[in-house]
Amino acid sequence: PPMTVALSDEITALTAGTGKLTFRAPGARTLTGIRASLTTAQASGPALTVDMNVNGASILGTKLTIDNAEKTSVTAATQPAIASAAIADDAEISFDIDQVGDGTATGLKVTLYWSAA
Repeated sequence: PPMTVALSDEITALTAGTGKLTFRAPGARTLTGIRASLTTAQASGPALTVDMNVNGASILGTKLTIDNAEKTSVTAATQPAIASAAIADDAEISFDIDQVGDGTATGLKVTLYWSAA
């Protein structure tokens, strides 16, 4: 089943940085999809960009983006690509915000679509 994680609270403006959330994989998994959402969309600037890492290395060939004035990555012009789908049991999963726009985006969540390996 999918798992949604929060990378921020609901009201604080997002900032770029590494290790916005870190947790351990709850079993061996195969990542089949990923998407992100916001509570408040950013108005302008570079697209919000999020990366997912497993044991410190990015697993996305094309990172997750949310376009300006949108609250979801589902409608992004550039869709994410999973380069390495296998996640071992107890692997360290972390998320980085690589880029933000005008600093008005809030409430970032990422949903992982995965199945038991």
